[in-house]
Amino acid sequence: MKNFVALTGMILLLFAGCSEEQAATDETAVKSVTVEARTIQPQKFEQYLKLVGSVEAQNDVRISAEVPGRIERYFVEQGDRASKGAPLLKIDDSKLQREQARLQAQTQQAREQYERLEKVYEQEGIGSEIDVINAKSTYEQSKSALEAVEVDLRNTTVRAPFDATVEKLLMEQGEMASTGAALVRLIGNNQLKVSAGVPANYADVVSKGDQAEIWFDYQQADTLRLPISFVGQAIDPEARTFEVEIKLPPQKASYKVDMLSNIKLRTFSKDSVVVIGKEYIYKNDNQNVVYIRNEDQQENAIARAVPIQLGASYKNNVVISRGLSAGDQLITVGSSFLQDSMRIKVVEDKGKKLAQEKY
Repeated sequence: MKNFVALTGMILLLFAGCSEEQAATDETAVKSVTVEARTIQPQKFEQYLKLVGSVEAQNDVRISAEVPGRIERYFVEQGDRASKGAPLLKIDDSKLQREQARLQAQTQQAREQYERLEKVYEQEGIGSEIDVINAKSTYEQSKSALEAVEVDLRNTTVRAPFDATVEKLLMEQGEMASTGAALVRLIGNNQLKVSAGVPANYADVVSKGDQAEIWFDYQQADTLRLPISFVGQAIDPEARTFEVEIKLPPQKASYKVDMLSNIKLRTFSKDSVVVIGKEYIYKNDNQNVVYIRNEDQQENAIARAVPIQLGASYKNNVVISRGLSAGDQLITVGSSFLQDSMRIKVVEDKGKKLAQEKY
């Protein structure tokens, strides 16, 4: 009987020990939600718009023929640089020269006829005033025709209207050029710009003079920061965009017309706001909430679900316009496992430690 009582006591003690161990295990489980937290500090928030633009020349023109004729010769080749006023090509002017000679003789005869009639009418009273008027009119018409031919003769030598590079010869030597036919494509030297279309809903935030960041795929490390030189006042009805232009610095041979570029425009900026990552925001009863470190009545660390109101966002960052204040400890790593009032154990912010080691 004594042995039975002793055995019973041992079993009861064993069960009691297991219960205490289970209670201790449960208590440990409650305290075992390990998280990281960071103290909220107001910071500057900026929002950007990224676009793809293309390089254009401010002077990218096709020089056309002003008089018809056969292309006699070119003075330049593709790739040559031409100064303003330099000859580019010559159109055959033999027919115009013959017309010039004919009109010179005609004009000379008309002038002499007019002067003779005027002299005898004024000095001797011979003839009539209407004859003098008609002779003068004939002379002036011949003179005007001669001047027009002389202009055409000058235009048979096509000249560069500005300092440029000869991008392409559009017709071959010996071809017949009609009036208005494109002959040469010229691209102005050191007058390149980047052009892009900005969505219409940003019309009130993009202005001339705003700073833009520009880089090309081949030189991402060499980002240019340049002011916007032009903002269009019209919206493209199909693309629903308006045009912006940014002048590129001169003396950059690496920039080519029609080259694609990356553009970043700042569309919003505000100082001293609360900014957090979107991954720390959760839905709870149709509300956006975050978890912050708090304490219960026994001064145990717990997670508190705080409703928040969202503001502007950019990439993974979002402004918290209401719900968080400076000094709050936002739970970051481990927040996805939390519920309101859950006990937590806060450890050092590894991200902060890595940042300190890096810098």
